[in-house]
Amino acid sequence: MTYSLLIFLTFVLLYIYLGYSLILWVVSAMFPRGHVIDERFEPSITQIISARNEEKSIGAKLENSLQLDYPSDKLTIMVVSDCSDDRTDEIVRSFSSRRVVLVRTSERKGKTAGLNEAFATITSDMIVFSDANAMYDRFALRRLVRHFADKEVGYVVGDARYEDISESSAGSCEGAYWNLETKMKEWESAFSSVVGGDGAIYAIRRHLYEPLQETDINDFVNPLQIVAKGYRGVYDPEAWCSEKPAGEFHKEFSRKVRIANRSFNGLLRVGWVCNPFRFGRFSWQLVSHKLLRWLSPFIVFLHLSLSLIAGGKPSGGYLPLLFTCSYGMISLLALIGWWGEHRKRGRAIFSLPYYLVLMNVASAMGILLRLKGEIITTWETVREKFSLRNRVVSLMPVLLSLIALGCTARVFQRFGLGLVIMEILAVALFLVLCYTYIGYPVVVAALARMRPVRTTQDEHLLPEVTLLISAHNEEQCIESKLINSLSLNYPSSHLQIVVVSDGSTDATNQIVRKFMDHDVKLISFPVNRGKIASLNEAMKQIHTEIVVFSDANVMYEPQAIRRLVRHFSDPRVGAVSGKVILQNDSVSYSIAENQYYNIEHFVQNQEGLTGTVIGADGAMYAIRRSLFSPPPSDTILDDFSIAMHIARKDYLVLHEKEALGFEDNLSEIGKEFRRKVRIIAGGIQCLLDGRALPRGDQKMLWFKFLSHKVLRWFSGLLTLLLIGVLLEICSVDGSPFFRGMLNALLAAVLIAAIGQIVPITRKILPVSLLHYLLMLKIAAIVGCYFGFTGRQQVTWRSLRAE
Repeated sequence: MTYSLLIFLTFVLLYIYLGYSLILWVVSAMFPRGHVIDERFEPSITQIISARNEEKSIGAKLENSLQLDYPSDKLTIMVVSDCSDDRTDEIVRSFSSRRVVLVRTSERKGKTAGLNEAFATITSDMIVFSDANAMYDRFALRRLVRHFADKEVGYVVGDARYEDISESSAGSCEGAYWNLETKMKEWESAFSSVVGGDGAIYAIRRHLYEPLQETDINDFVNPLQIVAKGYRGVYDPEAWCSEKPAGEFHKEFSRKVRIANRSFNGLLRVGWVCNPFRFGRFSWQLVSHKLLRWLSPFIVFLHLSLSLIAGGKPSGGYLPLLFTCSYGMISLLALIGWWGEHRKRGRAIFSLPYYLVLMNVASAMGILLRLKGEIITTWETVREKFSLRNRVVSLMPVLLSLIALGCTARVFQRFGLGLVIMEILAVALFLVLCYTYIGYPVVVAALARMRPVRTTQDEHLLPEVTLLISAHNEEQCIESKLINSLSLNYPSSHLQIVVVSDGSTDATNQIVRKFMDHDVKLISFPVNRGKIASLNEAMKQIHTEIVVFSDANVMYEPQAIRRLVRHFSDPRVGAVSGKVILQNDSVSYSIAENQYYNIEHFVQNQEGLTGTVIGADGAMYAIRRSLFSPPPSDTILDDFSIAMHIARKDYLVLHEKEALGFEDNLSEIGKEFRRKVRIIAGGIQCLLDGRALPRGDQKMLWFKFLSHKVLRWFSGLLTLLLIGVLLEICSVDGSPFFRGMLNALLAAVLIAAIGQIVPITRKILPVSLLHYLLMLKIAAIVGCYFGFTGRQQVTWRSLRAE
């Protein structure tokens, strides 16, 4: 059954990617369908240009439209602005005396809603749709409308050509794909009707336009409606326009997600055009060219799964093994293509597989979003941010690596080497976890002694400092914090104390105002937007040489600021992190937490001795104001991002173990778990979005970043994978070594579970440590989930307020 289904799916995929094109080529040549063309046909035209924040291109577009070879008394140019908030509308209005009309939507509802609103004012015979960045050939309009001399023609699609496609690997791949699409349009047009329009250049008879739903993609749904009325659509390669491709894989990915999502939604709405008994040739084209192409990622996934299942079995035959090897090779080539794209060294042999994989994932995502009920209604240009795209594209190397490794493992298993691979993987995972918590501290300590970075310190240095205290509903501790800050051993004339209150709804702001007579400044924001958003706004009002960031519940030792700033006498130093000591005797896991942070402080100190601490402690760290780079407002780990941006500029980030702060940790295990989840999610966010990652030439920084942070963030998943691999090994092999390893892990989990069920046992050091480590591992797994899915909230709240 598995083998038969695999063969069937193979033929389906061959038809989708090769067979349909070949059959269409043949039947279009054998059974062409002609139509009347009249070069003198000159109906009235309205060219509609859809725009959303197109200030960079709209002026050139309008000049291009005004120079087209068409009678001026028969041509109206209309710009539909989807609530643009840049200079787009202002530029369009400057052309009002030159037959250019602006239609601005009252609110942002998307491109289709704007077109519906515009059509209420149009009286011309024909409508030509265009984008703001599509520059038309001088004779494009004439060549489009000449086909409407045939009364059976309802829409005409032009040829959108990409400029400078060879300037990037993404552009080259899109150009190759588009060349094939162009040929298919020619063949479809000759045989029946071209499937769909092109938002950059296509024309319709005005009376055939039906008001669309806001969720419809107009250049796909509208042509389907026209075909349903008995008209046909033709393609004219001589009516062309030029536009630039997205230029980067991730931008093209965003566009494909949006197109697949809205087109699939449109097909569901007018699905009757797929009925071959009513629409014959066109239905075959529509199902083959669009529907099967959109579904192909899911067919590929099923085909891959069946290949992996059958490919590892000796009885599976050589065909599944061949497919498994092929998928592994394609994944490897695509992985190299991803690396080349990020290194700006892409080559076609690698870029094309990566492009094909990425576009299939984009189609799958667009359809899955639609099946979930999510439709991308408001459109964005490829220049705008699409956070979901960032996450998925960033996960591509992980996906490709897993497929390549899975295929390799199945091939090895086919030849009796599967158990060996599993055992090697188990040992590797175990060693990586040991390195994360034991090996790296030893290595970085050795580096601190072998390659220390010598810096100068000036105990008498007294630069102007701002102590910036972040607060959200901190009425329980803000008064103590301000009293502590005012008592610091630092000249008051050189110390400015600023409290930034991010949407506090308790008495925090009132308490701070009582200290304004002591030169304490309050920056208050009415809405809780997130810590980093409030810090970015506050930093615009701060101009001192040094800024010390602090949390409201951390009390500083009197000499703390002096000990932080003395390092800035060395111009190479960009940031200095202090040492925050937890006072947590009242919490049940205090023994384990103290041991954990003792190791963490040791690692930070050793990293500082080698020149760069990976991140900083948000409760106490100082930076040069001139080096502050505002992180994006949705950043979760502000302290990590800010410190790493400074390290990326080749400044030193040090750790000052004598600059002490004290924090009362009163959060029981549940609240501490949520805090750890947030930290891990923030780390994954930085990793996926490329925020604050070391530069390619910063090898030592990469080494510490991967060892100290990335392995910690993924430690939960690695542990889970190790247990799964050991279970698989032990199910087929009785090796005492691996059974002992599995039993030890399961015993550790059991002891940790006892610590959770019976809190009093956490006073026993082994139980406390194992319980705390289990909490960290589960938090790491949940944090990875929140980070990868973007579910972690940016807005923050004090756990003490819960």
